[in-house]
Amino acid sequence: MTRRLLAPLAGLLLAAATPAPAAADLLLTPFAGVSFTEDVRKGNFGVALGVGSLIGLEGEISQTRLGTFDDVPLLRLSAKATTYMANLVVRLPAGPVQPYATAGVGLIQLSGDVEVALLGSLVSAKARDLGTNVGGGLYLFPSPNFGLRADMRYFRTIGDLTLDRLGDIDGLDDLPLPNLDFWRVTGGITFRF
Repeated sequence: MTRRLLAPLAGLLLAAATPAPAAADLLLTPFAGVSFTEDVRKGNFGVALGVGSLIGLEGEISQTRLGTFDDVPLLRLSAKATTYMANLVVRLPAGPVQPYATAGVGLIQLSGDVEVALLGSLVSAKARDLGTNVGGGLYLFPSPNFGLRADMRYFRTIGDLTLDRLGDIDGLDDLPLPNLDFWRVTGGITFRF
């Protein structure tokens, strides 16, 4: 009789001790917010797509209006920054409140209109360089498939940006720009699949 009871009990214990398969979340978050560069606050928007659980990967595209840069010699640049980032995300994936930390690398592209002081003309210009970002935030999931995200990150180019669309103006096509860095605070709606 003891053997008859032990066999099903051992089976139940073995089933309970077997780990469940890992489930990775797919998180899609359109977002908007404010970026801070020195004393300037400008709006931003973008979208992030992440996959993972405790440790995950995220791809993100965002655009930030940066305003006017007056500290570049001979130029007046009205710019926006577009970031294309690949991030590593560490998230506490349990419960409705899920804090996370993130860091990544990617491309930061600066584009806008350039007014050349000596020539008095306007041209469109783009500059791009590798960049990094680091930050964190909080997911709030009131339901299994829908949530909210609050996020704060710091972005910085790794090297000096170089204008690459001023080929028509001799000598200005390789003009270096200062490093670009800014803070970004966003809120978004997250869809979890």
